[in-house]
Amino acid sequence: MDASEAHRPTTDDDPPLRPTETARWVLPVLLPLLLVNAVLLLGDGSRSGEIASTTATAALWGGALVLGLLACAVLAVLTRRDRPVPRGPIIRAVAVAAFFVLLTSVSARSQPIAAELQRNWQGKVMDLLWVVILCMILHRWARQETGLLRLPAPGSRRVALRVVGGVSALFVALGLLAAATGDAAQRPVDLEQLAWDATLPNLTEEIIWRGVMLAVLDRALPPTRRVLGAPLGWGAVMTSAVFALGHLIQLGGDGSWSVSIAGGVFAAVMGLALAWIRARTGSIWPAVALHCAPELGADAGLLLGT
Repeated sequence: MDASEAHRPTTDDDPPLRPTETARWVLPVLLPLLLVNAVLLLGDGSRSGEIASTTATAALWGGALVLGLLACAVLAVLTRRDRPVPRGPIIRAVAVAAFFVLLTSVSARSQPIAAELQRNWQGKVMDLLWVVILCMILHRWARQETGLLRLPAPGSRRVALRVVGGVSALFVALGLLAAATGDAAQRPVDLEQLAWDATLPNLTEEIIWRGVMLAVLDRALPPTRRVLGAPLGWGAVMTSAVFALGHLIQLGGDGSWSVSIAGGVFAAVMGLALAWIRARTGSIWPAVALHCAPELGADAGLLLGT
């Protein structure tokens, strides 16, 4: 390569630099978590033990999810013997996805700087910050492969509207049923609840799971099947399985552990549906809308029925 080629400016026709091909993003994405912990320690040094305990517990929980990711990766390799793929890209992709899982596990459960509202807004803001930093550093990859800056593909918008509308209607009906049977008191709906269900949690989870993580895994394990018009593969299976595991093994804000079979099953079904609508439309935004649909639908049903 001569000097003129070495210094040739990149264009949109050049392949983007991906998370598996550079480490320049690894330390910057840690900045939100490091900054919050620094502010906590400067404000009250006695909280160091509390911070360490919370971080260790969240990392342990994230480690359990990573084990699930590794199990899926091994299964993916074993079942693709008839279509061998280079192991190096798979190992790098799984390592990057594992880092994402650990980072969101710890970041979203960090100690609050100030008194929280009922919901953990700080954790979700931190999740959003680190993934935004990632996408800013690797902006061409984010623009081309994560679906963040893409509108739904022509021909897929009506399908997406029907799916999101159908799920919303189903959960409105379930909310009305809960209100009629007196179960509404178990899930009070106020302004904060509505804001929470409509914004940060679903947005950040979709950008992380069906945006950056699915893009990384699909690049290493390209989709091999079409399901109802959407190209799906092991990336969709792996993100859905680990997403479900995170709802099966639950870590409370107080550090308590619990198991929710119903939560795990529902998250598995939703994870696959979210991966499908992301692949079917080519955009992350229908997945965000579908993620919001059950919660906002249930909120609407409860409000209408009380």
